[in-house]
Amino acid sequence: MLRETIDNLRQWLYYPQEFRIGASQYLGLSESFEALADLAQGTAASSRTKPKTEEGLLDMAADVGTLVWRIQQRLAAMGELPKPLQKLSRDVERTWDALTQGGIEIKDHTGGEYEGGMALRVITSQPVSGLGRRQIIETLKPTIYYRNRIIQMGEVVVGIPEGTDASKPTDDKA
Repeated sequence: MLRETIDNLRQWLYYPQEFRIGASQYLGLSESFEALADLAQGTAASSRTKPKTEEGLLDMAADVGTLVWRIQQRLAAMGELPKPLQKLSRDVERTWDALTQGGIEIKDHTGGEYEGGMALRVITSQPVSGLGRRQIIETLKPTIYYRNRIIQMGEVVVGIPEGTDASKPTDDKA
């Protein structure tokens, strides 16, 4: 099991998809690793041809931040991790820390109260039993800040108390 896990991680990290052997066992982690690898390869190729601008670097930071957040969410959902994935989890945490030290803040809104006018894209609102107020029940994309300035607006699903009309504007407070 340990050897197989290490081999799968090595496949994801070092080989193009068409040369990888074996199927993914880790709940969508391969897609996140592939996206991160594609981003790194695209950035390396474009850095040779284009001068780096602050806007381009912030776009890249938002992409990397979103991918790191997704990987962290998937690892957390797995519960107890095998040893190789524990090491991977520590690497993801170090990447998160490096982004934080560079002035990037990644905010997951799940569980927070939703108030009209928040700088979030509400993808949908849905009635949820037991809620007494509007609450963010799922973050689809985190909000990412660079030195307290939004560089990526978060996307969320808002739960509304059952019996509330979901078609009403979300600016009304529950």
